[in-house]
Amino acid sequence: MKVQTNGQPFERMMEDTAQQRIVVRDDAKWLRALFVLNSLNMGGSETKIVRLVNALYQRGVQTGIAYLCEPGTLRALVDPDLPVWHLERRGKFSFAALSRLLRVISTTHPRVVFSVNLYPTLYVALAAMYLGRQSRTVGLLNTSSPPPQERWRMKFYRPFLRRLDGIVFGCERQRQEWAPYVHRNAKRSCVIYNGVDTTWFAPMSDAQSAHLRDRQGISGDAFVFGTVGRLAPEKNQVALIEALSTLRKENIDAHVIIVGTGSERARLEQRARTMRVQSHVSFVGMQGDVRPWLAMMDVFVLPSKHVETFSNAALEAMAMRRPVILSRIGGADEMVRDGVDGHVIELDELDVALPQLLRTLHADPIRRQRLGRNARERVEREFSIDSMVKRFARLIEGSDVERRVS
Repeated sequence: MKVQTNGQPFERMMEDTAQQRIVVRDDAKWLRALFVLNSLNMGGSETKIVRLVNALYQRGVQTGIAYLCEPGTLRALVDPDLPVWHLERRGKFSFAALSRLLRVISTTHPRVVFSVNLYPTLYVALAAMYLGRQSRTVGLLNTSSPPPQERWRMKFYRPFLRRLDGIVFGCERQRQEWAPYVHRNAKRSCVIYNGVDTTWFAPMSDAQSAHLRDRQGISGDAFVFGTVGRLAPEKNQVALIEALSTLRKENIDAHVIIVGTGSERARLEQRARTMRVQSHVSFVGMQGDVRPWLAMMDVFVLPSKHVETFSNAALEAMAMRRPVILSRIGGADEMVRDGVDGHVIELDELDVALPQLLRTLHADPIRRQRLGRNARERVEREFSIDSMVKRFARLIEGSDVERRVS
């Protein structure tokens, strides 16, 4: 297939834009898997991939990472023995970056090339078109179906997703949502749930939690709930501030912790001032280690409106024996058994149901302990990083997607 770009053959475009040689270490000449990301910025999906790649390497699977754009914040967390390439994307689409990716693939001979989320799929699909079936190509979709005004993205990426050899979805509901857009690849797909390091995200004692609260000036008797994530409209952190206002009007000594940064911070701070609860909301920004903040919470809340697939932040809270409240989107029902190891709330009931549920949990610490204990056990049993890594190792060896797991 000859691809024309501005009247030039695709091959000529590759030659013209290959301005920089990609240096490939001798010990990286034969990779088992290459993961292609948009960036190595601090985020749930990116952090997951870094942990996954490190864990695969520790199990003897030779892996590497190629990322398109700065920032490369997480690069320092990648095992120093693993190869990492910055493809230096410029503009909306970079033929130079594609050329560099082609060189990495053609000189490292990966068994599988993974495209992490939608945008890198453009590069991986075009690379496969140019190089032929030198490597299997698998898409990792960590994004649920976008809101109605952005559904064009699903149609735009449809032809590129269909060129991949398989797709890994983050939950069953996501696979169902994307099935009309990926067609035959829906049959050559599998679901691999996110996994959390249960040793790192281990429960802390009540004494440790009380000490952490004291250092932040939060009363040991306060009912603390909070969240971790990017401060963006779709994350809907304003629901926590409104629930806080409702509880405090009922003379409940409540406090909210919001971990993360983003465009919505100023609006959230203004909302807290308007509702006169600003002194009871802690905006703590981006944290490299979220464990102390999770330990201070009595309840973890994820009130997102959309885009969540299978939240790493919620899994981490569950691993630390915290009951979670999730809005019913993405894989919430697959992660949490409502009333057993957490609660799930319908989106259109969130405004009323969230304060009611928080009020109930505040009044019943024994119930909170039971939910938290069950949450930890569920993560250990079904959502550990070990389970996730084993599934990916089997996939790399060709025993998952190629067998059409359904």
